[in-house]
Parts: sequence; structure tokens; C-alpha cells
Amino acid sequence: MLIEHHGKAAKRSALAAAAFAVLLLAALLSTRSALADPQLVRAEPPTESVLTDAPGQVDMWFDQPLARGSDATEVTLEREGASTQIRPLYAAVDPRDPTRLIVSPPQSLDKGDYVIKWRITSAEDGSVSEGEYAFSISSSAPAGAGSGEGGPDILFLTLITLAGVGGGTFFGLLLYLGRRALGLGGHPTTEGTLPQHH
Repeated sequence: MLIEHHGKAAKRSALAAAAFAVLLLAALLSTRSALADPQLVRAEPPTESVLTDAPGQVDMWFDQPLARGSDATEVTLEREGASTQIRPLYAAVDPRDPTRLIVSPPQSLDKGDYVIKWRITSAEDGSVSEGEYAFSISSSAPAGAGSGEGGPDILFLTLITLAGVGGGTFFGLLLYLGRRALGLGGHPTTEGTLPQHH
């Protein structure tokens, strides 16, 4: 009876110790998660990209959900160089994926190196994180834009048309003169067609 009582007590102590270990581990993990700021996982276009024109949209994914609201997110654009210009950008958390931040850069950007600086707030614990996303523009417009390389050459088509019309006219004139010289063309003369009266 005494042995059985000690066995039950030992079982209870082991279960209590296991439960305590599980609770302690959960507390440590939640504390670690609460202390971790949101970190950038990936971006599209990828960071440090060299583009031919300003990206229509920049998508950034983080390792935890982001808080929504104008106070929770602040995004600016800076151009590297002597005349650094800072301008705020429109940015919003994707309602379908709270780990995704959608940023809209301006479409009229000159050639140069740019940095998007972000300041975001975690939806889990309210911690604030800051970081940068960089990209470069190699030219102010894609190659061939506005130069006529993407479409037909109007001058060339005009010359071909004129040559075709002029050539056709010249060939028609030669054919007419040749028929007249061989006596195959032309209208009968009045002398040859009217009967003679005596």
C-alpha cells in the first residue's frame, strides 16, 4: 500500500514537472517573439536591382504581421547623390497577407541610385522596425522607347510607297508608248472610219 502511494506521488510529480517545462518553454518562446522586431524576408523586385525604369510597385514581405494605419507605417524615398531629395511614398499593408507591405514609387525617376526607407510596426507586439530597400535605374526610359525601334519606320514606308507609285506610273507610260509605236493602241482616226461621199 505504501509502495503504491509512493508510485502515484512520483507519477504526479513527473507530470507536474513536465507541465512546468512545457509552460516555461512556451513563455521563453513568446518572450523571444515579443522581443523580435519585424525583419524583411524578401522583396520584389529584389533589393539592389538595376532597372531600366522606375518599378511600378515594390512588394516587401516580413517575418511577422504588420500593423495597419498611417501611424504604423512610414516609407520615404531618397536619391543618393549631392542633391538628396526625400519624399514620402504611399505604402499599405496587404489586407489578404498582413506580412506584405505594398509600396508605390513615383514613375518619373531619373537615372541614379535610390533607397526606400521603411519604418513599420509589428501587429503582434507593437515593436517598431526600420530598414532600407535599394534599387538603381540605369536609364530614364527603356531602350527604344520613343525612337521608333518598337514600330514601323514611317519614313521608310513612305519612301517605299512613293517608289511604288512612281514606278507604276513610269511603267504604265512605257507600256502606252510601246503600244502606240507598234500600232496596237489608240483610237481609230476620223479619216479611216467615216465613209467617203462622192
